Amino acid sequence: MKQIYDTLQLIPVDKIDLHEAFEPSRLEKTKESIAKEQHLRHPVLVVKTLFGRYMVIDGVHRFMSLKALGCEVIPVQVIQRTQYSIGSWHHKIPHGAWCEGLTDEARLPWTTEVRDETPFITMCNQQTEHYLYAADLTADKLDVWKKVVNSYSASCNVERVPHSACLCLDSNDILMKYQPLQIGEIEAVVQKGQTVPAGVTRFNIAGRCLNLQVPLHLLKNSNQANQEQWHTFLQKKIESMRCYTEKIYLIEAE
Repeated sequence: MKQIYDTLQLIPVDKIDLHEAFEPSRLEKTKESIAKEQHLRHPVLVVKTLFGRYMVIDGVHRFMSLKALGCEVIPVQVIQRTQYSIGSWHHKIPHGAWCEGLTDEARLPWTTEVRDETPFITMCNQQTEHYLYAADLTADKLDVWKKVVNSYSASCNVERVPHSACLCLDSNDILMKYQPLQIGEIEAVVQKGQTVPAGVTRFNIAGRCLNLQVPLHLLKNSNQANQEQWHTFLQKKIESMRCYTEKIYLIEAE
């Protein structure tokens, strides 16, 4: 278990970056849950960037909750490049006024023309598909992407759908399709101090550690004594760790 032991670390808050925005309502619920339980169940998953910092790839709301609760260090699992692939989430949303506002926006040159190039964004209903092509955009791609996602995310119930999933839409459904980014593209966004929209990038990660249950008192300072307590805590946890290699079916809905 030494391999997993070495990946579980306490990293100072100011050395960790986000690659995606967070959802305020979800953040509040996560923060309340952590404060009530007084421990963090699952470590935040990060990758080390080319710039020597750490970027969250899973656990943005856990990270932001710990930061809001005054934690100086964050329990992370450092994920290697061979352990993940990057996909994207499509968003299924009820049709509404947001849709007309989006299609009428002058800076968004929607078209029904099918081209050889992959659309930057696709908006689907039961009958038609409308496309935004990167070559047609006069505004920054990231700004356009945020504008599209923000047009419905605050006012609509958004269902995330895996990029590869086959889906039948009801008459009142709109499906927004987004293309996966490469890790270099994501790091470039982060290096500029920006984030991609919330709930769009999807990291498929192998070998994640679950149920570590780190007490909050271990995260309140970053001195040497605290690091020693962390390693003692971690050693005890590793002794009771089990690695599952068989397929598991997990019900995620509450």
